[in-house]
Amino acid sequence: MSTIKDQVLKTLNDRRDETVELLRELIRTQSITGEEKEIADLIARKLKMFGFEDVRIDGVGNVICKLVGSGAGPTLLYNGHMDTVPAGERSLWKFDPFSAEIVNDTIVGRGACDMKGSIAAMMMAVDAIRRADVKLKGILILTMVVKEENALEEGTKYAIEEGGLKPDIALVGEATNLNISLGARGRIEVDILVRGRSAHASDPSRGINAVGKMIKMIAAIPRMKLPRHGFLGSATQAVTNISCQPGRSNVIPNLCTISVDRRVIPSETPEKIKADFLTVIEKIKSKDAEFDADVKTGKLALPAYISASEPAVKILQSSSKYVLAKKPKLSKYTFGTDASYLSAIAKIPTIGFGPGDEVYAHSVNDHVRIDDLVAASKVYASFIIDLLS
Repeated sequence: MSTIKDQVLKTLNDRRDETVELLRELIRTQSITGEEKEIADLIARKLKMFGFEDVRIDGVGNVICKLVGSGAGPTLLYNGHMDTVPAGERSLWKFDPFSAEIVNDTIVGRGACDMKGSIAAMMMAVDAIRRADVKLKGILILTMVVKEENALEEGTKYAIEEGGLKPDIALVGEATNLNISLGARGRIEVDILVRGRSAHASDPSRGINAVGKMIKMIAAIPRMKLPRHGFLGSATQAVTNISCQPGRSNVIPNLCTISVDRRVIPSETPEKIKADFLTVIEKIKSKDAEFDADVKTGKLALPAYISASEPAVKILQSSSKYVLAKKPKLSKYTFGTDASYLSAIAKIPTIGFGPGDEVYAHSVNDHVRIDDLVAASKVYASFIIDLLS
């Protein structure tokens, strides 16, 4: 096995410049969420040029590529999202965010680490496997998906539920600094509405100021006791938005609403989270008869977690060590990924591994080191060989 693996790794090393240029082309192809058609066409065209025969763009715009082995074995899914957040204010960037400049052996641009670097590395890895005619036992599936950045997991959900894909193991290529991510906390949106009574601002005593009442709720939120997970850490929450009605400077507001971003751990449910906030509301009511509030939960992304004892994790550790000459750390994402759907809903054991540092995602310093880009392609290929051959 080591002989064929070494051949594949040498191929990827020799194709370093090609990998770099592929990533630069992906960065130059703008693809904010909902506008992924051009980059999907590019990726599909590249894969067909490489020589893959089973390449298609599905009903929502995902690129799906399969490499079917000759023997019985597991199905491995590699997952990456093609969409990016907007570049934002261009003057804040040192370089054009879509020129894919090479600076000090790094590639800079929107999507470099989140996550076009991973897509380029995956594409090169599977092509090196194909070129070396590695005898696979099982199926390898590439899914380059749309609409990840809107946190609704639409592309990945469609690929699994409508596309009929049935992987046994999944790997999400979000940036991990070449470490192995075992998951991430989930997220739920919580909205709290406080009611008051309008009056002319010249005589506040005639009204009940909903903003003033909301201050009590805002003050209580940081004091709420939150659960903790042994590996993913503590649940967190933060007030992220506030608004009032009627929103006029000379009117006592009769309504005030806040939004809370709550990061959740396994075992938490929307019902339990809502109950926690209702308990706070009742406590405030017990001391203030005029306090009148409701809470509702909204969009939910479930937490993702895979145990370090899972065989796939052990294999990826070995595959990474073979390439990097050191055992990768076991880490976790601070942000959400499509592993939330794959792991928690589709019930597919899902690991995270990718080039780049997540701290640069969505930033004006979005970049990936070229050495890490190439190293990731080698780890992706090594994992395929160890798992499927």
